[in-house]
Amino acid sequence: MSSHPFRKALLALLAPVAVGLACSDSNEPEPQNQPPPAASLAGDWTFDVTITHETGDCEGDLEPPWQSTVVITLAGNQVTAMSDWNSNPGTGPHEFGGTLTDDDLVLDGSYPEGAGTTLALFQLTVAADRNSMTGTETWSWFGDDALCHDSQSSVVATRIPTD
Repeated sequence: MSSHPFRKALLALLAPVAVGLACSDSNEPEPQNQPPPAASLAGDWTFDVTITHETGDCEGDLEPPWQSTVVITLAGNQVTAMSDWNSNPGTGPHEFGGTLTDDDLVLDGSYPEGAGTTLALFQLTVAADRNSMTGTETWSWFGDDALCHDSQSSVVATRIPTD
């Protein structure tokens, strides 16, 4: 039995269309140039901290800027940050807890420093690319009959690239 020449021509023309239709998923919308999902804050960061205002017994004793590597982990919007901060050598790492709400990161905790303890509250705004943060640290230091309450530092945090 032979096929009609018209049928052969029609099949030759329709075969690529049928294959294309069979391979497409009509339930998925076409891409609309949407931005990629925001990267997580989890990872290693460098925190550069510069004291801008000291109070009480610390007034006028501006320390040089300091830098710390901070490891951030997330569970939902709950954040954990581990670092040696500006603490006494050999006493870290120290854990700060906090929350991430939209682009606002809040961390708080304490660490030993000098002959006392520093209580710190970091309030940072996360950049849209999730690779930097800026904000303030409000801190108080208590020790050896001295007190520096509600002092301030500026903070610039930068993600450390992974290899």
